[in-house]
This record gives sequence, structure tokens and C-alpha cells, in this order.
Amino acid sequence: MAPPLPAAAVPARPIDLRTATISIIGFWLFYFAIVTLRAAVMGFEGQFDMVGRRLVVALVGTVLTFGLYAALRPFAGQSLPRKVAAAALLTVPFATLFATFNWAAFYALDPMKPAAATRQKDGAASNGQSRWGEEAEMMMQPHVVIADGAVTWYFFFAAWAALHIALGYAQDVRLAERRAAAFRAAARDAELRALRYQVNPHFLFNTLNSLSTLVMRNRPEEAERMILNLSTFFRTSLTADAADDLALDEEIRLQRLYLDIEAVRFPDRLRIAIDVPPALADACIPGLLLQPVVENAIKHGVSRATRPVTLSIRATSVLPGRLTITVSDDGPATGNADTIAAPFDHAVESTGTGLRNVRARLAARFGDDAGIHWGPLPVEGFAVTIELPLVHHGC
Repeated sequence: MAPPLPAAAVPARPIDLRTATISIIGFWLFYFAIVTLRAAVMGFEGQFDMVGRRLVVALVGTVLTFGLYAALRPFAGQSLPRKVAAAALLTVPFATLFATFNWAAFYALDPMKPAAATRQKDGAASNGQSRWGEEAEMMMQPHVVIADGAVTWYFFFAAWAALHIALGYAQDVRLAERRAAAFRAAARDAELRALRYQVNPHFLFNTLNSLSTLVMRNRPEEAERMILNLSTFFRTSLTADAADDLALDEEIRLQRLYLDIEAVRFPDRLRIAIDVPPALADACIPGLLLQPVVENAIKHGVSRATRPVTLSIRATSVLPGRLTITVSDDGPATGNADTIAAPFDHAVESTGTGLRNVRARLAARFGDDAGIHWGPLPVEGFAVTIELPLVHHGC
């Protein structure tokens, strides 16, 4: 399948009919209002009759502008110079047609025109200005009136054509922005899925080795329980959409499954303490966000210990709208190889993949609105703290 077009390569499209209709009607309503107001202010005669004719002329102009819109549509995908040239040329016939109809409405059908022309001619002759009277009479000839009107109305139609081009570019920009946003969302989802499915193979290998040991030692019930837990864990974690969130209590349920599996490996060393207030049970977090952190604690805190180690998962909401989840262990002070020497108050770059994975998922999902901090505890043990927005619904 071909890759999607980048935002810069989005093909131009004609402006939609709704936008064109609004712009055309707005143009001609503006014409009608301005000319009618001018006639009223200047006190022209026969205003009621002129308003009717002006309305018919505006309707004809609206129809002709729709024709210009249809003529310009095929040029939507062309370059700007071609669009401008097409608009400049196509405006000529529409302006001429409108000027012709305007002449018919206000001159050919105007009963006051002959008297006005006679008065103008007689007045010019009585003052010895017959030449000016002849020029005035010539100015009333149809071809002169239409040509003069065509020039005037050309700029009116050209103004709408320029608006049409501008609206088309604005539409293309909006489309490009929407596509760019969709591409960013798709890239984010792909990154989230890739990070989500980075399951540590050591966990699976260790579990299979433990199963082998249980079978060899003839402990079928424990082996069966481990297989069931492992099956449930993978079925739940792999069938859910990697870009979806989970309720915190569901995430804790998955971690309990994982810890039950590890408890078979470390029956005398692993102790579990989980503290999630009921008010935070439905808080939404990215699915399996805690898995690498809990796995890190098992790998570096429990497996290296020779005494019982308590692994704690604690959720709090001290600040309004913020959720804090802390995963800690009181294992040996040798530290976590993935995060050794990382100060608790600063999220520095780790050398392993576990906490980098969590940080990358938080950045992809929340940007700068979430973070992860880690470091050794004052006496023994290690703690990882995740801070993210508190959302109770939408998982």
C-alpha cells in the first residue's frame, strides 16, 4: 500500500458549494445595500421603482457569479499564476453579460431616459454648447453604456474571483492541517503500539524455565496455576488495543497476575504490598504502563536478594488533577542496573530499556504533562515515581 501523502502534497480542491454560496450572496447583498443607501441619501427620483429593478439585477448578478464559480472550479489544482490568469480572463464575459442586463434594466426600460436626454441636449444647445450635448447623447448609446458598465463591473466580479482564490487557499491550508494532525496521531499511535509490545523476553524465558523446574520436581498444581496465570496475562495484554488506556484497577489486576507468576519463582523472597484508594480505582492510565517498572523491581530488587523483599505499588493524588504512582522495593542497596546513580528528583537517561520505554510512552501520550522519576531510597531499595494527569473516565 502506498504511503499517505505528506501535508505539503495535499491536492488542492475547489471550495465547497456552501462556502461559494455564502460569499456570492454576501457580495450581492452588499451591492444592493450600498447602492440603495446611496440613492436614498442623494434623493434620486423613482426610488421604489429603482429598488425593484435593482433587486432583479442583483439576482441576475448572483446567477452569473455562480456561473463564474463553475467556470473557475476546474482550475482549483493549478498554480497561483494560472488561477489568476483564468480568473482575469473568465471575468470578462460575465462582466459584459451583467453590464448588458444592467443597461436593459436601467436604460432601455427606463421611461425617464428620453426626457432626461432631451433636457440635457436642449440645455446644452441653449448655452451654445452643442458639442457637449452631442457627446452626452452619444454617451447614452447602448454600446457605449454597456462598454463603460462592463469595465466597472469587471472589477466587481474580479474582486469576487480574488476572494474565491483566497478561500480556496484557506481551505487547502485547513485540509493540510487536518491531515498533518491525522499523521501525527497515527505516528503517535504507532509509537505507542511499538513501545507497548516491547515485552521483555527474559520474563517469558524465566517463566518457562520455572515451569520446567516445577514439572521436573513433580509439582503439577503449581505448574498449572503458573500456566493459567501466564495465559491470562498474555491474552489480556496482547488483545487490548495498544493505544487504549486502562482503568488503574485493571492495570493492577494485570500486575497481580504477573507477580503471581514471579511468586512461583521466588516463593520465599517476594512480598507484595498494593495500596490503591477506591477513589483512584477508575483512573485511566496507558495499558501496561507499570509492567516494565514492576519487572525492573523483580529483576534488580528481588532476584538479587537473599532475604524477603517487599515490592510496593502505591497510587496517590496529592495535587488536584494529578495522579502519582510509585513502585518501590526494599531490596539490596546494590541498586538497579537499569537506573543506578539516577537521582530521584531528576529523570536522567537510563542505560536499559525498561524505564526508557515508560518515559517514551508517557511523552508520546501526554507530552510534557507527564513524567517519570527514579532513584535509590535512603537506606535500602529503589523507587520509581510516575506522574500523569488524573482522568477518571474515558478508558
